[in-house]
Parts: sequence; C-alpha cells; structure tokens
Amino acid sequence: PSHRLAPVRGEPLNDIGCAAATFAFFPNCQMDLQFQEPGSSREQEQQAGEGADNFRARRLSLAKGNVPGGSSSDSISSPANPAARRQRRLSMSPEMGAKAVAAPFTPEVVGTYSCHGVEPGRSAGEMMAKINQDRGCVCYPFGVEGEKTSALFCVFDGHGVCGDKVSHYAMHGMQAKLEQHPLLASDPKTALEQVFIAIDTELQTDSSIDAELSGTTAVVALARWTQGGRGKVWVANVGDSRAVMAVQKGGKLKAVALSEDQKPDTPAEQKRIEKAGGFVSPPEEEWGGPARVWLDANMTLPGLAMARSIGDHLVGGKGVIAKPEVKEVDIDPAANMAAEGPQLLVMASDGVWEFIDSQEAVDILQANNARASATEAVTKLIETAAHQWRKEEGDYRDDITAVCINLVELFKRGDD
Repeated sequence: PSHRLAPVRGEPLNDIGCAAATFAFFPNCQMDLQFQEPGSSREQEQQAGEGADNFRARRLSLAKGNVPGGSSSDSISSPANPAARRQRRLSMSPEMGAKAVAAPFTPEVVGTYSCHGVEPGRSAGEMMAKINQDRGCVCYPFGVEGEKTSALFCVFDGHGVCGDKVSHYAMHGMQAKLEQHPLLASDPKTALEQVFIAIDTELQTDSSIDAELSGTTAVVALARWTQGGRGKVWVANVGDSRAVMAVQKGGKLKAVALSEDQKPDTPAEQKRIEKAGGFVSPPEEEWGGPARVWLDANMTLPGLAMARSIGDHLVGGKGVIAKPEVKEVDIDPAANMAAEGPQLLVMASDGVWEFIDSQEAVDILQANNARASATEAVTKLIETAAHQWRKEEGDYRDDITAVCINLVELFKRGDD
C-alpha cells in the first residue's frame, strides 16, 4: 500500500548499531505487506547467547532459574521451527536516515521509531544484533466504519524465546478486535479490557506460538476528538512499557504519567500474585536486578520482571494477568504550541525508560523541537536511549521503540 515505510538495509549510523525497524502502519486498518528483518534469525540469536557469559541478567524480562541445576526458559520452550513461523505482515517505519513515504499522519504530527537491540557475541568485544521483539502500530481512521474521529497507537515489547511472535500476534489482534468490539463507541474502557484478555486467551490455543515462557507488554492509546480541538484519550497498559503526556505549564513542558509500570513488588500486584500462590522475589540490591515473579519460593521458573502481560501462561495461574489498567483522560490541547495545556504524547518500550525517566524524555523531545517535527524528536529520543545503553551496559542493549504524537495538531482534526 502507499502508506508503506521503507526499511533500512545499510550500515549503522554512528556507534548505535540500529538496523531494520518493526513498526506497522494500518491505513484504514488494512495492511498486506510481507517483510522479514534482514540478517536476523532465531539461530543467530541463540548462537550469540551460546558464547556469551550471563550477560546483563538484570535487564532480561525473563530470568533463568537461579537454583543450581534449575531449568531455564530456553530448555522447556518449543524450538523455533522456520517452517512453522507465522509470516510477518509489516510496514516499516524510518530508521537511521531511511526516507519514508506517506503515512497515515505527517511526520510533523506523529513520529515513530524502533531500534533492535544488541547482545554479546561469541568473541570478546563482539556484539551481535538480536531479533527485534518490539512491535508498534498506528491505525487511522479507526472504527467500524473507518470514522475519521479516532486513532489507535500501540507499543508492544516481547520477551522470552518467542517474544517476537507474541508481540506480533498482539499487535494484529489488538487493532482488529478492538475495532470490531461492540462497546468501542460507548464504553472504550471495557472494550480495551476485554480485548486484552481475549488476545491472551486465544494465544493459548495458537499452537504455532509457545507462550508458556514468552509474552509481551502492551501500552495502547485510543484517541478520539470532537469539534473545538477537544476529546479524550484512553490508555490501557500491561507490563512496563509506558505512556507519558507532555503538558505546557509555566513555560515548560511537564511530564504527566498516563500509565504505571506494573512491577511485581507493587503492593497491590504482589498481593494478588501471592494470593494466587506465586512468589515475588525482591529487587536484587547487589547488582540492581528487578523484583520477579516465580512459581514457588525455590525461584526456579520463570523469573518474570512484570506483574501483568499478554502471554507468560506458565504463571497465568499465579496471579500474572492480562487485564490492563485503563486511564481515561480529557484532552483540551493548548491552542497552539506556545500556550498552556497538553501538547505531546510519548509511548515507549522500556528500552527508553531503563535509563531515561519520564521528565527527561519530555525534556529531550522539547529540546529537539517535537512541536515542529515529532519524527525528528522521537528519533533523537531513541538515539539518546541507545547511547545511554552503550554507556551503561557496553555490549548489551534492549530493543527500543517509541511513538511521539503532537496532540495539538492531532486534535485539530475535530475541526476538519
């Protein structure tokens, strides 16, 4: 389709080492482009791990069993069978200088960027590209009849051996099921909750994806505008991807959280998990590891670093749920980019948030003129995050994906 964005197939820019992105645009929610990431395969990912030490275990969403002789997530998951893999039907966002063609929104209004991670190679000092398990999509117009008063924005961060398959499955299911949900117009909150759960339930019956020890986060924003430039945004979230709104106040953009990271040791989350028979280990003080969910106090499996997700069915009966937290926000954007009020919305996987907090992200967007070009600003945000990973972790970097939305321009569509 004419909205396809071309993937990069060239040398990395500077020292960040980013290559092909994994971001889909659904103009009118139709998409039939097939694409396989160049030079990436499950075999390469596994080979990279074979020769590496236990690299940056605290950064992985799934921990291998830390009991001597314990099982790992790799050991009991289905092997990747190329013949059984689902075809990827993706359009690509611009990355590292790639030139984009027309998308549902202009690059000044909506910017998208996805950067695959790297991990230690088999030789000292060697880095290898890892499969990008992040996914994202922009859907517009969105609605049963393709109404031009709504848009859907999503970011997914897969984890585990089949994390890329799970995030891909969730990306396609989210836009398709939500658009057809009977409560989408009258009760978006309930519609979002039910769609998240339905995707997770149906994933259990898909024999092509082993989601016992693989899963994905999901942060989804449904925007709906009316005349006068006003409207609402519903943000649904499972896991630790995040949505943040930038609000102009006192001459400065202030970060306002639209989602909360669902960590296992958050009191309400931990209470639910332990009530269901799961075990939550506290954050590791010595090397900075996160709190994790385990089947039992022996901490053999799976060591999930979040309390909610799509997939991760091994601990589905231990209090890890796919029901999202949903926040409804009234949007009355600033009359222009100099006035006070909501101006930007940024959604990103934890590849951004690992070393950049919400206010820092907003500051980066403001410093790079996000109000003039969301695409240029979100590119700089990802580049900054990648440099921070290089500085802090050296030869390991998580996948990094982000969307930046100019709310002022987006909600002006209500006056069209």
